[in-house]
Amino acid sequence: MILLILTSLFLLYLFDLLYWKRRNLPPGPTPLPVIGNLHLLNNEVKPGYKMYENLKEKYGPVYTFWMASLPMVTVTDWQLIKQHFIKEGGNFVGRPEYPISIEIRKGPFGIIESYGERWVQHRRFALHVLRDFGLGKNLMEEKILGEVTAMIDAIRKSPDDVDMQNIFDACVGSVINSLLFGYRYDETNMAQFLELKNRMNKHFKMAAEPIGGLIGMYPWLGNFPFFKSFKNVIMDNWMGLMKMFRRQAEERLTTIDYESEESSDYVEAFLKERKKHEHEKGFGGFEMEQLESVCFDLWVAGMETTSNTLYWSLLYVLLNPEVHRKVSEELNKEIGTDRIITTSDRSKLNYVNATINETQRLANLLPMNLSRTTVVDVEIAGFKIPKDTVITPQISTVMYDPEIFPEPYLFRPERFLESDGSLKKVEELVPFSIGRRQCLGEGLARAELFLFFANLFNQFDISLHPENTSPATEKEFGITMKAKNYRVVMKNRY
Repeated sequence: MILLILTSLFLLYLFDLLYWKRRNLPPGPTPLPVIGNLHLLNNEVKPGYKMYENLKEKYGPVYTFWMASLPMVTVTDWQLIKQHFIKEGGNFVGRPEYPISIEIRKGPFGIIESYGERWVQHRRFALHVLRDFGLGKNLMEEKILGEVTAMIDAIRKSPDDVDMQNIFDACVGSVINSLLFGYRYDETNMAQFLELKNRMNKHFKMAAEPIGGLIGMYPWLGNFPFFKSFKNVIMDNWMGLMKMFRRQAEERLTTIDYESEESSDYVEAFLKERKKHEHEKGFGGFEMEQLESVCFDLWVAGMETTSNTLYWSLLYVLLNPEVHRKVSEELNKEIGTDRIITTSDRSKLNYVNATINETQRLANLLPMNLSRTTVVDVEIAGFKIPKDTVITPQISTVMYDPEIFPEPYLFRPERFLESDGSLKKVEELVPFSIGRRQCLGEGLARAELFLFFANLFNQFDISLHPENTSPATEKEFGITMKAKNYRVVMKNRY
């Protein structure tokens, strides 16, 4: 009798897994018990771009990928993404709640993982504060150029062979840190920066592993020996990051001048706003947990992707001598001195801009774009998708689509130039995502990429170190894709 009951339960489970749960979703690979389709991430060479391309070829431009027990509708066709996520963007502004995030963040705090009224409130507040600090204005450019100068000085003080990753990290990190906390990184606090960066790197690397996906969906697995150490590292990294952010906020509380209407950084602006809501439940959404999570979100968005893109740009240019020659020729022609390049020079440096665009496309830092949830019932490519369904505009597939970008794995800045040499706008280049969930720091990142890249190549003749004349362009697996370390030789151009 017991065997019959167990057999019946197992058959019901298979019926639910293989048919019932999937009956109203777009087609896709059959999910396995517990792990869903996570095993597919290990079936190919990481980081998985090819997996998404293969699924598109097999199931069409809209398919379902199972993150353990969570079905994720994936949209890979640019016209569909444009029609729905841009033109109908308000239908796709939700965020899924991953159990591990709720456990470690104590709720859907921050900007990246929040949704509903909290997301609207804090995205608006962050944009307001950043604009007050000069986002898109001369004041912000001055902050960036200060770090450009610091980069140049650091290179000139370095030995002949340099690993630019640490220099990019420190300089780009200083831009966002000064916005958040009011100070930059130098020799007096470099240990703090390195701890923060190392914790971030571990967090992103582990979260991208299939085992990270499993623990993300089933945090209780951390009670078992095989998973316990993995989860402990994740929790320790997160708590360490939050302690660092909380410590800085608490230090600011002891010195803040509430009488002054102006704020010197984001944390101060947040704490002043919190003070205004101190008699409201939950401080009107300005809890300390919210501040910690926003600091994490803005620090990641402001440092990780920009620094990695710069590191990729240097590698791609050095591995393509013709591109390097054209970048140098344009700088010689349009700039011609060792003066600092500013954003006013951007319109003259079309090839430099095209090279940065091509770097963003080929580096393709996010193999899987951040998922959203539908806030209403929608229909995409004939599939009726109900409200609260997790859905992903798969931008990485678009940027490697050979129909849009022929020979997509070759580095060709000319893709972004018109026949007369002017810069071409290519709408499918969307490294900052699309729609209402688009990166709020896009303007800052674009300015940083141009100013750091253009000034680096204008100030220095750069070559790969003889010991690694052919560094690999394989990506290091993680939530964002890093280039493997390489070293370069720098010589002053002037």
